[in-house]
Amino acid sequence: MPWWWHARRSEAELRSVAPSPSTEASPVLVDVAGRRRFQDMPYLLPKDQQELNRLDYQHYVLRQVFRGNVLAPVQDLLREGTAVLDVGTGTGRWAIEVAEAFPRCRVVGFDREPARSSQGLPPGFRFVQGDLLQGLPFADATFGYVHQRLLVAGIPLAQWPAVLRELLRVTRRGGWIELVELGLGFFPQGPCLQQIVTWWQQLSVARGMDASQLFLLGRWLREAGALQVEQRTCWLPVGRWGGRLGQLLAQDLLVAAGTLEAPVEGLGVSVARFHEILEGLAREWEEGQVTYEVYTAWGRKP
Repeated sequence: MPWWWHARRSEAELRSVAPSPSTEASPVLVDVAGRRRFQDMPYLLPKDQQELNRLDYQHYVLRQVFRGNVLAPVQDLLREGTAVLDVGTGTGRWAIEVAEAFPRCRVVGFDREPARSSQGLPPGFRFVQGDLLQGLPFADATFGYVHQRLLVAGIPLAQWPAVLRELLRVTRRGGWIELVELGLGFFPQGPCLQQIVTWWQQLSVARGMDASQLFLLGRWLREAGALQVEQRTCWLPVGRWGGRLGQLLAQDLLVAAGTLEAPVEGLGVSVARFHEILEGLAREWEEGQVTYEVYTAWGRKP
């Protein structure tokens, strides 16, 4: 009998280690641009319905890039049924789609606060509220597949080793961890793009984060203790020159860059200057045929 059969747990067993969602509200503020933001954590991006819409859009872009939702070699595990954890689930779109595609699985979406969604949820999905930087509220060896995506704006560089050890802790022996991140790898960089990247890095470093180091994902995962680590970097077109995918990615990145309007005021940047730079991005993407790096890595729990 294969190892994963012994690792499966019933829904009742999973419920016993996955606490119910908290109703405690996170302290937030609305910035001068009207965007809702957390006050008690270093997360750089806003947390409001507009951002949730962008994250859903971004999900569809990445699903097209990867031709599906799963990169790690877990298809057999998912078909047989396993406990799945989606860390930083955001809108829950990835987790919900996995729960729908693999109904024998029990999928947990974990985030600081639940998505504001009225859509029907599959029976195999549930949400658990918590702060990753304070640790995961799950017992050791709970999940067969742990997925974490796009938390570069929320995890300080110094805390990545602890976060990855925590992901390994809650993963069962022989289970898999998968990471997907967007960094600062734009090539070539015109003056407007270079300025946006500089502002992002200044704001990030002030919060302890550094997206320029995400090319080390595979090494970090290996150093945390994972085996059979594989890392892949995708180079994606940004702009109409790259066809439909390039158009979709450019729109997503433009909206993401626009969320910096209020934060860069703290750097002494005027609203007029910010929008001047923002408006120049699309032109540079087309003229320079810019590409963008997406970093992926996965590894197995020994």
